[in-house]
Amino acid sequence: MREKGILFTFLTFLFVGVVMTAIGFHLHAQERQSETTVEVSVLNSINAKYDDVTDDIISLDMSIGIPSIVQRFLPFQYTIDRNVLYTTQQLPLASGRLGLYFDVINTYRVFATDSNTQHTFDGVRIDLNVPQPPAWGGTQSTAKFNLLPHCVQYQLLDDNTFSLSSASSLGCSSTFDLIASIQRIDVNVILLGTTDDYNVLSCDFNGNACPFETYAPDSNYPFFSLQVDDSNCVNCSLSSNEKNLGVYFRPDDTNTMTYSCGSSGCNSSPFTVTLSNGVYFSHGGSPMLISMAVQFKQPISSFYYQDANYSVTKPGFDTYKSNVVVFPQ
Repeated sequence: MREKGILFTFLTFLFVGVVMTAIGFHLHAQERQSETTVEVSVLNSINAKYDDVTDDIISLDMSIGIPSIVQRFLPFQYTIDRNVLYTTQQLPLASGRLGLYFDVINTYRVFATDSNTQHTFDGVRIDLNVPQPPAWGGTQSTAKFNLLPHCVQYQLLDDNTFSLSSASSLGCSSTFDLIASIQRIDVNVILLGTTDDYNVLSCDFNGNACPFETYAPDSNYPFFSLQVDDSNCVNCSLSSNEKNLGVYFRPDDTNTMTYSCGSSGCNSSPFTVTLSNGVYFSHGGSPMLISMAVQFKQPISSFYYQDANYSVTKPGFDTYKSNVVVFPQ
């Protein structure tokens, strides 16, 4: 009987130990599950806030639809059709258009990074840096919009100059290669000024005169065409050939074409197109409307504003997300 009592006591002790261990394990599992739930919730809130910033002022819509508020203030219009980018803008830019765009993104920055705004909503902290023009105490006067996977930027260099060229490889898997990336660039220019008097076209294509080539798909080099509509310009006197240029150009060369007035008492300011490892447009006179269609050899996967740096964190947690590390998602 004594041995049975000892055995019963031992089994009881063992049972109690197992139960206590099970209870402890269960409580620890609940605590860990609770911690995991909190961490997942924080991660979700950080991802959501990061996506909000990306959608609001970074990504440009790939499909036709209702544009975001910021996109409504872009200094240019665009559409994308698989591997073709269509853009339209005035040159010079309409007065204040680039400044207005900077106003919008800087106002967004002030709101998004305001401590009261962050505390009121979810406590997620946003650190957002965007270029500041002179009106905001800075010196920025350019805006770059990156196209992937090609790594080429649509750049507004100032009110009188814009380009399709590569100034940065941030966010790219490879650097821009014009020959490998672009099939053709077609540009239409409408002269809007009624007092213009263009009558001279001068070209320098690696020492050669103005080109009048036609498109042949089997060429190894990108094709560029330029058509000028001067129907509003009663004082212009350009020949039909001078208003319809076409050329296969070598990116290693610097090729230029300039429309100007060669008479006395001219009103027109020169309009210059430069072809090298990109295409550049420069004009500071009466407004003209420039439409461009760029046919890439690969579909366009992303189009976004490149000049912003931003990160999202939650105080008290190690989770951190930044476009400096990787963009786009």
